[in-house]
Amino acid sequence: MLRQLRYADFQMLAIVLLLCTIGALAIYSCTKSDLAAAGRPATAKLQLQLAWIVIGLGMLVATALVDTAKLRRLVWPLYIGVMVLLVLVLVLPGSVRETNRWISLGPVNLQPSELAKLAVILMLGAVVARVDEEKWDFTFLVKTLGYVGVPSLLILMQPDLGTPILLFFVWLTMMFVLGANPAHLGAFALAAIMLFAGAWGFGLIRPHQKARLVSFINPDADPYGTAYHLRQSLIAIGSGHLWGQGLFQGKQSQSAFVPDQETDFIFTVIAEELGFVGAASVLVLYGLLLYRGLAVSAAAATTFDRVVAAGIVAVFLIQIYSNIAMTVGLAPVKGMALPFLSYGGSSMVTSMMGIGILQSIYMRREQIVF
Repeated sequence: MLRQLRYADFQMLAIVLLLCTIGALAIYSCTKSDLAAAGRPATAKLQLQLAWIVIGLGMLVATALVDTAKLRRLVWPLYIGVMVLLVLVLVLPGSVRETNRWISLGPVNLQPSELAKLAVILMLGAVVARVDEEKWDFTFLVKTLGYVGVPSLLILMQPDLGTPILLFFVWLTMMFVLGANPAHLGAFALAAIMLFAGAWGFGLIRPHQKARLVSFINPDADPYGTAYHLRQSLIAIGSGHLWGQGLFQGKQSQSAFVPDQETDFIFTVIAEELGFVGAASVLVLYGLLLYRGLAVSAAAATTFDRVVAAGIVAVFLIQIYSNIAMTVGLAPVKGMALPFLSYGGSSMVTSMMGIGILQSIYMRREQIVF
């Protein structure tokens, strides 16, 4: 089976490894001072991130070796298993910042909403693959949206507003790739906007979520509260100039002025210490990764493979945009990891599995379909 790996997309793998390396260096840079001050080894978080990268690479290889035809037969157990985890995260004790998003597994935490992204993509791919093209009508779109709605409701209860929005946009992308009527998709998008407006008006949107949106529209409304993250991020990015202040030399990063800088605001660390050149290099790497993913989708041998590949690319695109845009004030602040760069195991392993599925599709792109 390992012989199949010689047909892998090594350009994509090289891009992923480069991003992981940049992320690991940035994580070490912005955490070493605080860890040392707390009496812990300066490399504690770096070591854990490297462990997650190794585990993620193992999952990437394992996933790439699974034929997508076999993966398609496993979608229901995977989907139900993730739904069970989403229920467990709501009923098990323990919360972080008044949210219930993680399941504690000793020294590490599992975030089921990350796994839900892949589960939904695989389920949608399996559903559309067994339906004739002429039946992809409005009723069919409603049915497929139901597979997104169940996990989205469970995730909203955590509470987490960003991931359900991400899943909805992934659904839109996958249905567009299928060739769904753009007018139908536009109607669903309009309905989603109206639902959000209604939820806002009836107080269903949590106060902290409203505050983040208000701060996005008017950062001066609460500069030392909900807009503090953005203000500090802009200061750090602006101080990077062209070449940056130097690796491990960022004043904002080393002094921990930017909250959550090893997770949600890791791009800020890179922009401050490596400057415009470093930040632009990361954007180029992401652009190449998305391009390779789209090429995999275009060359896929089956409808299932094509739609799943498009869904994975959509997840990466939305996460990349949402994370980077919020650091420069082009999107509301949201706790969303930057793929392969942010500190954390659930995001790293899930992203690696997504790349593994793309590799599996790529390696079997020339198979004969009867």
